[in-house]
Amino acid sequence: MSEGVDVGRESREIVKELASKYIQARPRKISLKLYWDNKRSSISFNGNTLNQIVEHAQLIDFTSFAHGVIDAYREAYGELEVVPISFREEIYRNDKVSLDLYPTGSAGIFDIFIEYRDKRK
Repeated sequence: MSEGVDVGRESREIVKELASKYIQARPRKISLKLYWDNKRSSISFNGNTLNQIVEHAQLIDFTSFAHGVIDAYREAYGELEVVPISFREEIYRNDKVSLDLYPTGSAGIFDIFIEYRDKRK
């Protein structure tokens, strides 16, 4: 059972590192897509001047993905308040940034929509 915890922690750190790398480019959407048939994942970073897809040779679970992105944004923008929206959706926000987490579950896609509250473009 502890292997799953370690794998989750490892996946979370991988996602955090990737998200941290692209934060300065200010992505508007970060998505995880799972490919069940060959057990791999891709993470895409999309914004005004950004369109990057990073392939990963293993499945990254939704929880590790969400926590990795949130951890990266907390480091960059400070503490984030959690606002529950619905059973599947939460918003993490402060006065600088807002992250709207929306997993689509069986489709194997988890989107995080990001809004920056400062005026920088």
